Amino acid sequence: MSNVSINEYQGDLHTLPETIGKLAHYQFELVKIGIISSVNVVVFVGTTSINLAGNVLSTVSQVLQGVLSVFTPKK
Repeated sequence: MSNVSINEYQGDLHTLPETIGKLAHYQFELVKIGIISSVNVVVFVGTTSINLAGNVLSTVSQVLQGVLSVFTPKK
């Protein structure tokens, strides 16, 4: 009966390095996914901000053109 217990522990000891390796790999993958997600958010926010600024400037330009066309004498 004690031999069965020793064999079970030996089997567990052989899989321990594999388990530790998998845990380290999964932690690395989680960090990698977190970094990629963060970069994607920054790129999205940056692109959206640039597009918004461009649209605001275009709108202001159109408003100013409209105001100038009111004050410009007609020929």
